[in-house]
Amino acid sequence: MHKILHLDEIDSTSVYARKNLQKLNDFEVVSADIQTLGHGQFERKWYSSNKNGGNIYISLVLKPENIEHLNELTRYASFKVAQTLEQYGLKPVFKYPNDVLIDGKKISGILAESVFLGNEFKGVVVGIGTNLNLDKDEVKNIDIPATSVYIETGLQVNKNEFLNKFLDNFKNDWEDFLLNGNKGEMIC
Repeated sequence: MHKILHLDEIDSTSVYARKNLQKLNDFEVVSADIQTLGHGQFERKWYSSNKNGGNIYISLVLKPENIEHLNELTRYASFKVAQTLEQYGLKPVFKYPNDVLIDGKKISGILAESVFLGNEFKGVVVGIGTNLNLDKDEVKNIDIPATSVYIETGLQVNKNEFLNKFLDNFKNDWEDFLLNGNKGEMIC
């Protein structure tokens, strides 16, 4: 199965993953119920809640040898989040550079950060926040139009089930992505 380091609360799973990269394995996930300083692109704060079954706040550690296509990694990860959301009956779209939307409302954000020691590539940390179970009152805490799987479908989502589906989807095409980058069908 997938190796997941679960934390109840942390400032940021991505900060933790970058600081502990040497100790973490390829494809290891750092997951938290609450992030107090989670952020996206341009250090935008990511609203965090564990109500109603929680949401996804993870950082995926990747240590590929071939890094030729890493500049396409955010799009690849976004596509895999979208693919997972489709398994819940949703029709997500990718908004460049790092958002997944449902009907123009943000449901997920992805931030890939490479880690170097001097000039030596050590790995990449892919931070992913996905709104699974936020309700209509909670999305008012987000400074842009946002939604969740729960708002869109009325279904409470088991976050561990969602995470495992996402990781399975991510791994399915990973080797092909490393060799060939994103293909036309990976653009959502």
